[in-house]
Amino acid sequence: MLYSVPVLDLILVAARMGGMIFTAPFFGSRNYPAPLRIGLMFFLAILINPLISSTVVYDVSTFLDLGAKIVSELMIGVFVGFVLTLYWNFIYFAGDIIDRDIGFSMVNVVNPMDESQIPITANLFYIFATLIFVQLDFHHELITAMTVSFERIPLGFSFFSVTSFPILLDALRETFVIGFQIAAPFVITVLISNIILGLLAKAMPGMNVFILGMPFKIFFGFLLFIILMPFYYEIFAEVIGHGFKYVTQFFNLFP
Repeated sequence: MLYSVPVLDLILVAARMGGMIFTAPFFGSRNYPAPLRIGLMFFLAILINPLISSTVVYDVSTFLDLGAKIVSELMIGVFVGFVLTLYWNFIYFAGDIIDRDIGFSMVNVVNPMDESQIPITANLFYIFATLIFVQLDFHHELITAMTVSFERIPLGFSFFSVTSFPILLDALRETFVIGFQIAAPFVITVLISNIILGLLAKAMPGMNVFILGMPFKIFFGFLLFIILMPFYYEIFAEVIGHGFKYVTQFFNLFP
């Protein structure tokens, strides 16, 4: 039997919004208590629910049917949040390469997103990217995208009816490309500094390269940070905004 009950609509809307909130960048950070995220999930669901067409009907004759609908809505939200989180891995990839080259690979800090150990430069990039994400209202754009998703993907539509895995592969591929592009200036600079150290060691055999090499690379790394930091705002803003194209591609999969 087909139903369109406002309470069921609200549950399905909350499931989709909750999947996004618990997995997306900024919203999914463990710095936010779970009750706060649950409250935000239902608050957004209550705001969005009146905007959804009341003519939507779906088969929930049994609890199994209802559970399948909830899981499908949850997976739609999870995919939107996860593909953006996967795309944000360019931050950790770039930070890991930079720290390895300038000698900070042994210095790890706690990732505020999932409490894992990440390089110190990656943590700096993460904080910087999060500030840009909020300052440019990308968090509002994400909520708007989820609101639009109910027009593109009606309630009750099965997430498993489309093939979304290629979008994840494309996001992962671009993550490595962008991460290496951000780290490339440091890779090249450290390579040049290593060549200079090699020439000095050849010219002065008595010089201890191992003692001078570490502070030498750290100095050039910090100098490059000072030079590039003014340009990082525009770079990160463009890259983060570019990640929303995967959300659009996902929505376009549905008829």
